[in-house]
Amino acid sequence: MKALFKFSTIAFLLAVFIGLVAFFAIGNSVYSGKSASLRFMNSTGQHIQSAQISVAGQSCSVKELGVGGEINCHFENLYDSSYSVSVILQNGTVYTESSLGYVTGGMNFNHTITINQSGVIELASSPST
Repeated sequence: MKALFKFSTIAFLLAVFIGLVAFFAIGNSVYSGKSASLRFMNSTGQHIQSAQISVAGQSCSVKELGVGGEINCHFENLYDSSYSVSVILQNGTVYTESSLGYVTGGMNFNHTITINQSGVIELASSPST
């Protein structure tokens, strides 16, 4: 009887372990490989001396972006986060937005961030494929 109890306990613990491994493997496959594609556009009417966009512990930066210029950035392995944007214009004016939009793991995002002539930094989303 003791041997049957030991066997059933070991079998139960093994089943729980296999279940946990499967749970975390599925969770990892759902949340990994998801990304954000970002287009940053200069609509200020001035040259940008530098710009930095950060999200989920990653950043993308550019120096000297011309009038009407744009850059593309790609961010991998997202987690719950929002964009942080800092822009310095040629004349030294600084514009920042510390919490813009939202990204999370498990989804792909297509975003466009635009800074306009009045220094307002805006985010627009488009469908992701």
